[in-house]
Amino acid sequence: MSPPRRIQVLRGHVGHHSGSGASIAPVGTSSTSLPFKKIFVANRGDAEGLHRKVLDKCIELPPGATPVAPYLDASLIADIAAREGCGAVHPGYGFLSENEEFALLCEKKGIKFVGPSPKLIDLFGDKTKAKDAAMKANIPVLNGSPGLKSTEEAASYLKANPQMQFPLLLKAAFGGGGRGQSVVQKEADYLKEFEKCSKEALMSFGRAEVFVERFLLKAMHIEIQVLGDGRKCIHLFERDCSVQLRKQKVVEIAPSRGMNPALRDRITIAAVKLCESVGYQNAGTVEFLVEGELSDAAAGFYFLELNPRIQVEHTITEEITGVDLVQLQFRIAGGMTLADLKIQQSQLSFKGFSIQIRIGLLPGGGGRVTEYKEPEGVRVETAVAAGTVAVTDYDPMIAKLIVRGTDFPAALAAARKAVADFTVGGLRINKDFLNSILDHPDFVKGGVHTTWVEELKLHIPAKKAGTGAGTGAGGILQVDAPFPGQFVEVKVKVGDIVAAGDVLGVLSAMKMLNDIVADRPGKVVEVLGQLNAQVNEGSPLFKIEASGDAPAQEEQSDMPQSVRKAGGQEGVGGQSLPGAWYASGSPEDQVYNTPILRSKVKTSDPTYLKRTDHNLTVAAELQRRLKVVSFGGPAKAVKLHRSRGKHLVRERVHKIIDQGTQFLELSSLAGWEMYGGGVHSGGTVTGIGLVAGKEVMFIGTDATIKGGVSFPVGYKKWLRAQEVAEQNCLPVIYLMDGGGAKLDAQGSAGKGKNDRDLTYEGVLPAMFVEGGRQFYNQARMSAKGIPQVSVVCGMCTAGGAYTPAMSDETIIVKDNGTVYLGGPPLVKAATGEDADEQSLGGAVMHTTKSGVCDLLAPDEDTAMLMCRQVVENLSSRHVRTVLANRVPSEPPLYDRESILGIIPESTNLPYDIREVIARIVDGCSRLR
Repeated sequence: MSPPRRIQVLRGHVGHHSGSGASIAPVGTSSTSLPFKKIFVANRGDAEGLHRKVLDKCIELPPGATPVAPYLDASLIADIAAREGCGAVHPGYGFLSENEEFALLCEKKGIKFVGPSPKLIDLFGDKTKAKDAAMKANIPVLNGSPGLKSTEEAASYLKANPQMQFPLLLKAAFGGGGRGQSVVQKEADYLKEFEKCSKEALMSFGRAEVFVERFLLKAMHIEIQVLGDGRKCIHLFERDCSVQLRKQKVVEIAPSRGMNPALRDRITIAAVKLCESVGYQNAGTVEFLVEGELSDAAAGFYFLELNPRIQVEHTITEEITGVDLVQLQFRIAGGMTLADLKIQQSQLSFKGFSIQIRIGLLPGGGGRVTEYKEPEGVRVETAVAAGTVAVTDYDPMIAKLIVRGTDFPAALAAARKAVADFTVGGLRINKDFLNSILDHPDFVKGGVHTTWVEELKLHIPAKKAGTGAGTGAGGILQVDAPFPGQFVEVKVKVGDIVAAGDVLGVLSAMKMLNDIVADRPGKVVEVLGQLNAQVNEGSPLFKIEASGDAPAQEEQSDMPQSVRKAGGQEGVGGQSLPGAWYASGSPEDQVYNTPILRSKVKTSDPTYLKRTDHNLTVAAELQRRLKVVSFGGPAKAVKLHRSRGKHLVRERVHKIIDQGTQFLELSSLAGWEMYGGGVHSGGTVTGIGLVAGKEVMFIGTDATIKGGVSFPVGYKKWLRAQEVAEQNCLPVIYLMDGGGAKLDAQGSAGKGKNDRDLTYEGVLPAMFVEGGRQFYNQARMSAKGIPQVSVVCGMCTAGGAYTPAMSDETIIVKDNGTVYLGGPPLVKAATGEDADEQSLGGAVMHTTKSGVCDLLAPDEDTAMLMCRQVVENLSSRHVRTVLANRVPSEPPLYDRESILGIIPESTNLPYDIREVIARIVDGCSRLR
C-alpha cells in the first residue's frame, strides 16, 4: 500500500478524556515526521486550540443538537475526509474511534482507518461480545449480562438471574472512559441508575445499550498495551490505572509497582493470547481487574475490556519502552508487519518508571487562558495555550503531564514538581486534588485500588446547587446552575411539593449527569431553565417557595451523668474485655461523672429512613452470605464427611470452647466468589474463643471445601491469625483436616474452571513460600512460650504435615487421622515399596513409634475433650485469662439499631461519627 496522501486527525475526545484537543496535538506531532498533509475537524469552540500549529488545516464542523453531536456523525466526518482527498483517518481516542459504522464508511470510500478492522471494532467496541471472545480464549471474566437496551430488559435480566447479587456495576456496552457507568448498591436504585447510564451512553457514544456485571470491591486496574499486525501480536508491558475518580482515570503509572513477575507473565500472556485468537491489528489495550495483591503470583485477574484504539495513557508506555506507538500505528496501517518493523517480544524491555498526571478543570473552571507556563523538561500534551479558550462541553481534562525517573521515588518527585510548576491562568484546575494523591502515604507505598479516591474523599467536594433568596418559610429560593452544562432533564413541575435533597433536574457537564437538588423543603413555583439548553454557572433554573429552613448544623451537647464503671480483670498481655465473651455476670459499681453524648438524629427524617432501608438490605445480604458459608462445602461433600464420623470445622470449634461463650470468627467471607465459586472462607476457618477461661486462636482447614486443599486466600488468613496470636500471646489450636496443595495442578495453565487460581504456572511456588512463613511463625511462637496445639482429625499431608510435627502438643484421631509428607502412591513410585496409609502415617504409628503425635483419641468427640484438657493445663504465665467475676456492660442510651439510619448509602457522603459512638459505648459516655 502506498503512503496515504493526507492524514485526517479527529478530535481527540473519548468518554473520560479531554474534549479540548489534548489528544489532537500529540497525534499530530507524532505524525509530523511522516510526509503527509494533516487536517483536523473541530467545532467552533475547539477550532482555536494549539493543534492548529502542528496540523495543516482545520475544517469547522456545522453545529449540532448538542456539542458532541457533530463528532458522532460518522457520515459527516467520512464525507469531509473524502472531499478533502484524505488517504487515511486517525480517529484519536474516542467518539468514533470504536465505531464500526465509521470504519466501514472509510473503507468504502477508499480511506484507510488507522486502527483495527471494522470487524474487530464491532467485536471489541461491544463490551459484551468482547467478554465472549475472552471466555473462548479461556481468560477469566466477571459474570454479567448481554447489552440491555431498555429498563424492561434490565428488569427481566435481574429477575431471571437471581445469582447476580448487589452491588452490581452498570456499564455502557459501547465506548469507555467511565461514562455510562454506575455502581448500584441495592435493587431499589437499579432501574433508575440503568436509565441514567443508558442516557449518558447515548449522549457520549451514540449507543444506549448498557450491560450488568458483578462489581469487584477494592480491585486494581491493570492494562496491557498490545500491538498486532493481523497475525502476530506483542505486548509492551502493563500500566497501573487504579487511581480513579468515579471510574475515570486520574494518575497512571508504568510499569506497575511491585508486580510479581509470574503475575505479569500470566496477565501479558492472556492479553496476547486474546489478540492473536482474533487476528488483532494495530494498537490496542487489554484491560484487567486484579483481585488481591500485585506481589502475589497467584492473584486473580478478570478481563475487563479491550479498547481497539490508542489510549490517553499510552504516553507512559512510550516513556519506559522508548517506542513511538502512534508512529507504529501509521506504519502498520500502511501495511507493515511486526517483522517489517523489526519488533520482537524478546527484544522489548522497560526501564525506570513513568507517571502521567491529568490536569482537569474544576466545575465552572473553563474560560479563556490568560497565562500558560509548562514545567521545564517535562513532556506535556495539551491543546491549550495563552489566549485559547478551554470549553466545558466535554471532559474536564485540558493537559497531561508525563514524567519519568530511574525508579519510582524519582518519578514521584518529578511528578510533584511538574504539578507545582504547571501554571495556567484564567481557569480553575485540579492541582490541589492531584497533590493530595501524590502526597498520600497509600499512593507513595503502593497498593491503591479503583475506589480508593472516593473512600478517602480525596476529590474536591461538589458545589452545592441551592442558592438565592429566601432564608425561611415563605421566602423564594432560586436554584442556580452550579457550573456550565446542558440542562437535559426536569424532574418536577410547577406546584410540586419537594423536600430538602429532592432532585429538581439534571445538568449534563464534565461528561457526567449531575443532579440539581433542593437544599430546603418547599413548593416549586417556576421552572426557569430551558430544556436541552446550554447554561452558564449561576444561570437560574428553578424557583421554590420555601416552607422551612435549611437543615441547621447541629451542636454537640456533652452532659455529665453518673454511670457504672465496667471493671475488668487484668491478665497477662494487657487489659481483658470479658464482655466480649459472656452475656451476664455479677456487678461491681463504681460511680463517677463523665460527659454524655446527646443525639440529634431524627428517626422520622426521610434520609434516616432511606439509610435504614439501605443498610437493612446490606445487613440481610451479609447474614445470607454468612449462613451460606456456615454450611461448609457442597451437600454431597458434607454428607461424605459426616459418614466418616467427622464434624464440620466450626462444630469442632464449638465443642472445644467454653459453653455459653461466642466464637469470634475472622474473615468469614474471604474467598467469596473467588476461584470459580464455592471456596467459602477460603477453605480455612480462623477466629478467637474462650477455652477454660483462656483466649485462644483457632485455625482449622475445611475438608468439605474441595477436599481441604490449600488456597492462597486461606494461607493469608492463616498467616494473619498467627500474627494476631503472637502479638496478643494467644495459644493456637490447629484443627488439621486437608489434602494439602494440588501438586497435579502445577503447569496446567488455563485448564481448570473452578480452581482458577490453582491452574496457572507459577502459583504453587508462591503458595509454598506463604506456607513456609506459617511454619516460621509457629516455631517462633513456640520459642516464645506461646503454646501450639494440634488436633489431627483427618488427612494431614505434604506441607501440612509439618504443623502437627512442630506443635507443642498433638492429638490425633484413630483411623481418620494421618500425617505424612507423601502418600502410598508416592512411596511406591520413589522406592518401589508397598505401604498403606496407617503404617505410613496413621494414628497408632505416630503415637507409639515416631512420636510426632502425643495423644491418641478413639474419636473426634474425645479428641476435642482432650484438647480442652491440654489448654486447661497450660501455664498462665503466657496465656491471657478471662475470669468470670466481672461487671456487666451498661446499654447505650440510644438504640444501637438506629446506627442503620446514620450510615449513608454511599461512602462518598459524610456523617457524624459521634452519633455512631453514642450508640456503642456504655451509657453513651465518653471522655474526649
